[in-house]
Amino acid sequence: MKIITSVVNNPTFIEIQCNTFKKYFKGEYEFIVFNDAKQFPDFTNGHDVSVKKQIQDTCNKLKITCININNDHHVTLDMSNRHADTFNEHILRYQRANPDKYLLIDSDMFLVDHFDANKYSEHDSAIVLQTRNNEGYLWPGLCYFDMTKMKPPK
Repeated sequence: MKIITSVVNNPTFIEIQCNTFKKYFKGEYEFIVFNDAKQFPDFTNGHDVSVKKQIQDTCNKLKITCININNDHHVTLDMSNRHADTFNEHILRYQRANPDKYLLIDSDMFLVDHFDANKYSEHDSAIVLQTRNNEGYLWPGLCYFDMTKMKPPK
């Protein structure tokens, strides 16, 4: 199983997540961070252009795979759209190229009790559907996908 998160602005959360996975996650896993921090000053990074490097350094220290994302792919600076861009453009492409079981978790979500993803193993996916402004979408806070069972689009 691969556990994936996308981090934009808080490298401290990486270490907290890592510790909660070690404590509460049942089974073998690889933790992967997609580093989507901005390389320019913005209110979301506290106008600190070093956040991207801080995320990389935190991953290196914790021996976590870190995949840096170039910010040029974003079509807007809106946080929700950036999040969707990252999942659609980078994480989904990674999942298709590396079929496995995946747990996607927001960078500000942490396990607080034992979590056994094997209970989802009979399914292709486990998701929460949401609607905002009459638009339906997958809530990206916590999703399970078994890419070994899914067929690629035609």
